[in-house]
Amino acid sequence: ILADEPTGNLDLQTGKEIIDLLKELNEESGVTIISATHDLKMIDVSDRVIHIRDGQVERIENRADIDLEVGTLGQ
Repeated sequence: ILADEPTGNLDLQTGKEIIDLLKELNEESGVTIISATHDLKMIDVSDRVIHIRDGQVERIENRADIDLEVGTLGQ
């Protein structure tokens, strides 16, 4: 599934339901999800995070290696 801002412009509950649905599709059906998003909640259901800046891959990280702190994402 290619998802461009899958939770964009949604209320919090509906956004959570979409995130849960994508996670369920991945875990139960083996569906690969590729998502472009600014929603930090998506990181919790991601295996890898690819940072893109100015159209170029800046870095690729495994979710387990990401230490989130307020104000540091995107630096």
